[in-house]
Amino acid sequence: MKLTRRAFAKVLFACLATVPALLILSTEALAETITLKISHAWPNRTELLDKMRAGFNAAHKDVQIEYVAAGDNWQPLFQSTIRDSLVGQFPDVTHQLINYAGHYSEKGVAQPIDTIPGGPDFIASSGISGALVEAATVNDHVYAAPYGLTVPVVFYNMSLLKKAGWNLDRPPQTWAEITDAATKVSALGGNINGGYLEFEASNNFMYQNVLTGLGGSMANKDSAIGFDNETGVEAMTTIRDFAKAANTSAMTTNQARQAFNAGTMGILFRSASGIPSVMEAAQANSFQLEIGSFPVVSGKGKLSAVSHGMFILTKDPIRQKAALQYLEWAYGPEGQALEAEYAGYFPANSKALNESELFADYIKSNPYVRNLTASLSDAGDWYTYPVDNTDQIFDAQIEVVRGVITGKTDPAAAVAQMSAETEKLLK
Repeated sequence: MKLTRRAFAKVLFACLATVPALLILSTEALAETITLKISHAWPNRTELLDKMRAGFNAAHKDVQIEYVAAGDNWQPLFQSTIRDSLVGQFPDVTHQLINYAGHYSEKGVAQPIDTIPGGPDFIASSGISGALVEAATVNDHVYAAPYGLTVPVVFYNMSLLKKAGWNLDRPPQTWAEITDAATKVSALGGNINGGYLEFEASNNFMYQNVLTGLGGSMANKDSAIGFDNETGVEAMTTIRDFAKAANTSAMTTNQARQAFNAGTMGILFRSASGIPSVMEAAQANSFQLEIGSFPVVSGKGKLSAVSHGMFILTKDPIRQKAALQYLEWAYGPEGQALEAEYAGYFPANSKALNESELFADYIKSNPYVRNLTASLSDAGDWYTYPVDNTDQIFDAQIEVVRGVITGKTDPAAAVAQMSAETEKLLK
């Protein structure tokens, strides 16, 4: 029976509702000890990888792990994997952004996890959100197991907001409230700044999130350009209005981060991976910090998360079985807790985060994380174009957004320009 997305979603949510704990895959001894090679882009995260290796190897005597640094960032790792595919020298598993699923499916690089014995049961019981599973799905097959993610959040200096006249006990929540608060903080004058949106983030990350938060999409089933419409213009207008209210269009990202950390900026849109450093700065500079979810229109909007996960590349059935054992362990509480502590990403397995005592210290040192986990149900993966020059496309799009931020380009004209440049680069 063909596993359609709709059928898979039914299985996924039925299992999440009925399975109390992560399904343990078969762990009967293999015929001989297998050493799995796992490529990654974390050469500087040796402590995390050492602990992951030790934890898994201790629990699986017949499967050992060898991590291979094949790049110092996601894009170099992707290019390295494509080069390896040309000569047939694959690692068994690769740990990469899940938005490469389309590339790997088209090129025949990765193996569909749901066609490997035990694969569908693993994904259905793993605690991964349906939106992330959908993001890793190509032609009705799941090509990656999302492992960790970060989402955009809104950092608020509540000391400044209250000084500017914000009189609610909670921080702003909607775009209208956020823009209003930025206007009030800007009016304080002096060296005080209203706010900043980190629009230069990779893959046009912030525009993507404003767009998808409003219910739009970068692409759809009929076109590689899904933003050339009213929602796309609304997203540009939202960015324009906030930038105008905040009055910080001439700032760079580093300048904005320094200003917020120093206590002289009211609002900062940034990835959640910045929470630890911002918390430390707020304590050092004695201002009240709140962290809110990125605005999402209820019922139709979603977040575009930066999500990385694991692709199984080996075609050998025995090694595939060993790879599934590794995924099963990595998605359990121990593997997810190590990633959260040493890499700063949200665990993709929300059940592990909410139910395991292993996260107690993590939650204690990151008190905002628990409140933000509710927004993860709205999280899907950020979009990438299924072409080799996808970075060039996003760089061009970011420059268009810059024109809107600085007031040089009208939102409607910007959407038309971004659509034309994207179409040109896709050819």
